[in-house]
Amino acid sequence: MNYKRGLAFIVIVAVVGWFGYSMTQTKRDDELFRDLVKSQQQRKSSEAESAALLESTKVSAPPNDMVVNLIPGNVWFVGKYEDGGGVEIPFRPGESPQKTDDDTPHQENPGFVGPEQCQECHREKYQSFLATGHYKTCRPVNESTIDGIFESGGNRFQTSDPNVSFEMIRRGDEFLQRAHFFDWSFEIPMEIIMGSSKMAQTYLYWHRDGLYQHNVTHITDGDQWINSPGYIDGDAAYARPIPQRCLDCHMTYFDFRGNTNRYTPGSLIMGVTCERCHGPAKDHVNFHRENRDAREAVGITNPADLERQLQMDICGQCHGGSRELKGDALSFRPGDPLEDHYYPPDEEADAKNSVHTSNQLNRLSQSQCFLQSQMTCIDCHDPHHNERGNELLFSSRCMKCHENESDCGYYPHEGVNFAENCVDCHMPRRSTEELRLESVKGDVFPPLRDHYIRVDETATERFLLGSDEG
Repeated sequence: MNYKRGLAFIVIVAVVGWFGYSMTQTKRDDELFRDLVKSQQQRKSSEAESAALLESTKVSAPPNDMVVNLIPGNVWFVGKYEDGGGVEIPFRPGESPQKTDDDTPHQENPGFVGPEQCQECHREKYQSFLATGHYKTCRPVNESTIDGIFESGGNRFQTSDPNVSFEMIRRGDEFLQRAHFFDWSFEIPMEIIMGSSKMAQTYLYWHRDGLYQHNVTHITDGDQWINSPGYIDGDAAYARPIPQRCLDCHMTYFDFRGNTNRYTPGSLIMGVTCERCHGPAKDHVNFHRENRDAREAVGITNPADLERQLQMDICGQCHGGSRELKGDALSFRPGDPLEDHYYPPDEEADAKNSVHTSNQLNRLSQSQCFLQSQMTCIDCHDPHHNERGNELLFSSRCMKCHENESDCGYYPHEGVNFAENCVDCHMPRRSTEELRLESVKGDVFPPLRDHYIRVDETATERFLLGSDEG
């Protein structure tokens, strides 16, 4: 009897234990299941987000109804069989521009160190110089340097061809141009700014070690996107190479790799900075770091110590008209005659007023102010400070020589003090056919300041009417 009771008790305990274990395991299984479901949901959500991001940045090949050809110069052309326009890019359609891992210089740096080294002893000049057009003439693209609207409503440029348009977009810290050509689109990063923003900014990008220009430029006047200078409205051209001569007037130093537009990316010292006017500063910096008490500058050139023409030749590198290089860029040193490094300018081109051919040096040299004095560029321009648009300041420099000429022929005139603005009458801004930018809304002709100082009655009349554009 006792045996049977004991056996029954064991059975009961076993059943209860099994049931408890079963319930516990079921609970655990349920928890594991819920965790699994939650994990799957999270993974699917993450995958969806990744897919959405990938879709927004997806690189796709041109549709089958487009013709794709490799043309001379290792340039890919994409077009429509029934249409004359098209796309030109230096990389295979359906891919993206590639970065190079090779940052090995091909040439020895002759001693350029960059403007940051100068601030150690010349902090005040360095700080004020950062605001100048020379410093800003070439900069890396970032939030603080790039102009233009990148939000919907102002970031789209529609060409005259309804099938060709561009969007300027921002993705994180990256700025891009997205080109739309019929049903195909592609993106190109905006990496380097060319232009100080006085008139415009145009943009460059890298493909391997080659520098190329973007199709779309930002014009400061009107805060608008427009075709880059010389581009045909209705195309999407991203294969224009940037040769040495372009960088010669927009950079302080670069390592040229000997093939049209090939450079060592890490070598670039952007902007026209201290060393373009004073010469490579390596020896100067090293000497004065070791000789802190030395008062006389060693290993550097002060342009003010040069004779007049050699001073002017420094500015003439970039402000001397449409000159071509005789050899490699950046071989000029302050104190060298300009003709040793550059061919004479194209007189026919320089008679016009394009951004690259206005030839301030030649126009100034025709002026009686120049011919009857020993003036140089720096008598009017302080290269260490941003003085743009300060007509009163520039007029005060005119009056240093013309202080006894209170009557300029028109003064006094009701409501106008001519002595506070000499330049708009005697150095008017002019627009010409040479500086033309194509737009679907019509051509744009940005005006440039003419450095031929003269009596210009037409400009004076325009000034009196409130417009200084010629």
